[in-house]
Amino acid sequence: MKKVLFILLGMLFCHTLYAEKEKVDPVDDGWEKKQGRNNTSPQLYQDETYVYIYSEKQLDNLYIGITDMQGNIYYEEISTVSSGIYYPISIELLPQGMYYISIIQGSNYVVGIFSKS
Repeated sequence: MKKVLFILLGMLFCHTLYAEKEKVDPVDDGWEKKQGRNNTSPQLYQDETYVYIYSEKQLDNLYIGITDMQGNIYYEEISTVSSGIYYPISIELLPQGMYYISIIQGSNYVVGIFSKS
């Protein structure tokens, strides 16, 4: 019985890691571009249950906010996003609709739009 439970948990974990992520294109990107590098801004992705932030460098004191199109706040936090990982934010409990995700660090910011169906 324990072996079956471990296999099921492993399959669930692997599905979470390898779920298809779609890129969320920014609608406003005010992230400072470093000379000699094409894109130093964090990238946004989503799947059915998460929105992800990906960065090539660690982002400390990062404001993350999710609002609906009317400006109602559904999610806010200050966090650190480690380099080279997909930082997950659950959207499972959000009602269906369109949302803005804003990530801000000092004067740098990226805003994307995603949909929850």
